[in-house]
Amino acid sequence: MSTERDARRRTLMPRIAVFAILGLLAAGLAGANLVQPPRLSTVDANSSLLISRTDQRVQLHLSQPIDPVAPASVTVTPSTPIDVASDGSALTIRFLEMLDTGTEYRIEARVRGAATGSDGTVSAVVRTPDPVTYTLSRSEEGDRLLGHRLQQPGATHTAFSAPHIQEYASTAAGLAVITRDDTGHAALAIHSESTRGDSGRGFAATDPFRVMSSGHLGQLRSEANSGVIGVVASGVGDDSTEYDRTLLVIDPATVIVSTVVAPDGSAMPVRDWRFIPGTTSLVYQSPDGRLFGWEAAPDPRSFDLGVSGDLLGFIPGTTKLALGDESGASLIDLSGVVTGTLDATPPRTPVAAPADVDPRALIALSPDASLARVAPPESELLPVSAAVDSRSTGSALGDGSLVVNGSVVVHESGVTRTIFTPAAETTRVGRVCLSPNAEYAAIETISSEGEPDGIPVTRGFTQTTTNYVRIDTGETTRSAIGGLSDWCG
Repeated sequence: MSTERDARRRTLMPRIAVFAILGLLAAGLAGANLVQPPRLSTVDANSSLLISRTDQRVQLHLSQPIDPVAPASVTVTPSTPIDVASDGSALTIRFLEMLDTGTEYRIEARVRGAATGSDGTVSAVVRTPDPVTYTLSRSEEGDRLLGHRLQQPGATHTAFSAPHIQEYASTAAGLAVITRDDTGHAALAIHSESTRGDSGRGFAATDPFRVMSSGHLGQLRSEANSGVIGVVASGVGDDSTEYDRTLLVIDPATVIVSTVVAPDGSAMPVRDWRFIPGTTSLVYQSPDGRLFGWEAAPDPRSFDLGVSGDLLGFIPGTTKLALGDESGASLIDLSGVVTGTLDATPPRTPVAAPADVDPRALIALSPDASLARVAPPESELLPVSAAVDSRSTGSALGDGSLVVNGSVVVHESGVTRTIFTPAAETTRVGRVCLSPNAEYAAIETISSEGEPDGIPVTRGFTQTTTNYVRIDTGETTRSAIGGLSDWCG
């Protein structure tokens, strides 16, 4: 019996030792966890919105709840203005300005565990996309929509082609395109995506979703967030409806078409219009220059804004609209249209601009900065051709007019600096448009040999190149064949 007990004791002793060691290890790990600093678990970020809207957020989820974090404890490289908030185990970084495209941003934050009191540093990397941008190349052999990436000079591809492309706009549902037949009749259709690769998207030329046709269609625009598109129609439509500069808003997802009418419900010819960024609401201009707002929900309605002027576009990423008239350029804030709190005429604040510049030939970058197309006094201004349909108008930077021996300047804090001048004095400067994050300008140049391409609405020229120029440095990142950049929509 003693021998059996001794044998069992010898068998149990190693087991007891193993359990004792495991217990000590567990206690050690538990103690280590009590003093371990917070670690990064996951990162939530919408990189596309970071380059197209202000006040966008990146959220860091940590391994344990943390104490409140001061803004000074968070750094972002490259530097950009931020605000910081924390709740439980989440740290939220709000970017006050839009970020640059194709850039890696490193976030570092000094944090302290709320329960453990342990200090640590967490870091995360967010890379913004280098989105595809488009130009339109027209020729007698047919028209091509070309896709480009600014960070990849060789990444150009044909995204869509048709015999006669007048205008286009990228939407969530695909590519909205106005084409014209040999008689000049216009048709609007949405072409679904057919390919997607490293170079960009391609769109099917066959079996599109046909929206409408009419004698004249123009001013095609889309709103990226809401997915809706708008177009101005004139002439007889498919259902025999007579249009006279009628603005139609189309939701491809629901196939609902809304007609924008005057506040009293009567027909309202539209001279120019824009979507209010991030919404289905819009602002439009009557033939006499008066501005109206329109919203789709809860019920479609128009309302008089109480101001007049030419539409120069919104400051990128905001609801601040730039207007131009004989007194100069100014801004009105239309955020009240979005929130439903606009109950009076919005006040106008001046936009800083170079002296002796046509107020219709500038783009507001901020209340204190603007981008303008300028020319020496002796330079020749080539106006819009009489063949251009006056029912599709816009600012002088987008109406097809050209400036000989011109340049593009930025005026900021009372200082004017040139960011682009063509190499040849005979080269003409055409449309000038901003990227969605105001990082780049797309600047059309037309050689002295360039001729009008014969399109009566949204005309272009042969021998056209689009130059992508950084606003801050004046560096031309790349040039691309064609004009009518999608940034001009």
